Amino acid sequence: MLDLFLIDLIQTGQVTVPNQIVDFDAYTSDRAIILLEEYYWADALAMPYTAPGFDPEAALWAAKYIFSTIQLVLLRDIGEEKLNQLLVDYNGQYTSEAVYSADLMLRFLPDIFRFASGLSPEDPLIYKLKAIARHWPFSTIGIANIDVAIGNTILDHPSLRVAYIDRLILKKDMNRINSKHELKLVKEALGAYQAKLWPGLNLILNEETT
Repeated sequence: MLDLFLIDLIQTGQVTVPNQIVDFDAYTSDRAIILLEEYYWADALAMPYTAPGFDPEAALWAAKYIFSTIQLVLLRDIGEEKLNQLLVDYNGQYTSEAVYSADLMLRFLPDIFRFASGLSPEDPLIYKLKAIARHWPFSTIGIANIDVAIGNTILDHPSLRVAYIDRLILKKDMNRINSKHELKLVKEALGAYQAKLWPGLNLILNEETT
């Protein structure tokens, strides 16, 4: 089921999930890793500089997390204990490879937040998703009402840094500009087109220079 879910998500962006919780068996997980690595190589071609390498553990974890999250948005009779069993935190190293490999699936989190907009802010699922969004900031630009620290894992890697700033500019997410260094990177990326591409950024720049 996970492999078919990935094919639909990657190819069409539209998915269906079963109306009952399913287990991820070894065969399905192995097949999912193959699909994720194929997607990685295609996606990496569009990354600036050289993309971080593929981390199968992080990619598979993120795929399972997204699959289960979509199920849990729909299956609201699932208790908090089962929710915590399904949405487990990543236990591998937080490296540039993990950030980019997990992003292949975690980049869909902002869409899932919009899909789950009808849920209460106090819902345990929303709490879990916000925690994940804070921990994986590369993938979650545009999600409102979360405090994020970017960290050197992203900003010190040329490919991730440029891609992150590009996403930030595309979404015009001012809440993500939390340091003079981040502001400098955004300003450098915009160059002479700042007033046209992000007019409101002038407000932040003026505050920084007064």
